[in-house]
Amino acid sequence: MSKIIWISSYPKSGNTWMRYFIANYFFNNIRINDPNIIKKIKAFPNTEILKKISSKDEIIDNPYDISKYWIKSQELIKIANGNICFLKNHNALVNIKNHPFTNEIHSLSCIYIIRDPRDVVVSYAKYKNMSYDRAIKDVCCKELLYVLNKKNIFPKVDILGSWKYHFLSWKNGMKKMPKVFVKYEDLIEDSYNNFYNIIDFLSKLLGFKINIEQIEFSIECSSFKNLKKHENKIGFFENESKSDFFRSGKVGNWKKELNISQIKHIEKEFKSEMKLLGYL
Repeated sequence: MSKIIWISSYPKSGNTWMRYFIANYFFNNIRINDPNIIKKIKAFPNTEILKKISSKDEIIDNPYDISKYWIKSQELIKIANGNICFLKNHNALVNIKNHPFTNEIHSLSCIYIIRDPRDVVVSYAKYKNMSYDRAIKDVCCKELLYVLNKKNIFPKVDILGSWKYHFLSWKNGMKKMPKVFVKYEDLIEDSYNNFYNIIDFLSKLLGFKINIEQIEFSIECSSFKNLKKHENKIGFFENESKSDFFRSGKVGNWKKELNISQIKHIEKEFKSEMKLLGYL
C-alpha cells in the first residue's frame, strides 16, 4: 500500500516554496537549477485519476461530491520507485458525509505550513484579484468553504473552510499520524534551521542519513528570488491567475495594506489561534 506524506497548507501560505525545497532535496540528485523539479510532487486530488472514476458534470454540480473519491483516488496512486510519495494539498482534514479526506492506511505523515492570516488575506486577495473585504470574508468564513476551478480539463476542487478551521483540522485530526508544523515567517527568518528540522523529521520517519550539502543546495535553488526569476522568465505552470504567483514573499505586508477595521476583524476571529502561534 502506498503511503502519502502530505505537504499541506491554507492557500498562499508557502506550500509551493516547501514543495520546491522537498523536491530539490529528494529528486535533484545531479544538482542543477531546474524550475520543473517541483513537478516531481503532484497536487491532490489528481485530475487524471478523477477523470477515470468520476464525471466532470458531477463535480461541477456539487463540488462537495469530490469527497466520495478522495480515498479511491489515494488507492489508485502509482509510485515509480518505492511506496512513499509526497503530495501537495490545500484541503482541510475534513470528513464529508462519512467520506474522510484521508486515513492512516494511506497517510504516513504531514508537513503543515502556516502563515499569519493577515498576510494570507493580502496574498490571497492579490492572487485572486479580489478586494481585501472579500478575501477576509473567505478566510474568516463560518461555513465549509470550497474553491472550484473549472478552467482545467477536469474541475479542481479544494475544500478549505476558514483559516482557523483548516489549521485546527490538521492540528487535531488523525492523532496517530506524525506531523510537523512550520511557520512561513520562521522559514523566512531562518531558512536553514527550519528546513533542516523538516529533513530531520523525515529522516527519522523514513530512515535515511541527512545530507547537509543537499540541504544547502535545495535552499539556494528554492529561494524566493530564484523562483521569482524563473516565473518572470518562463512563467509558472500552476499559476491560475493573471497576477504573479511569486509576488512578494515578505512578512508583514498586512501592516500597510489592511485598514484598522480589517485587521481587528481578523484578529478577533482568530484570537486564540494567533496567540497560540505567536502572531498576537
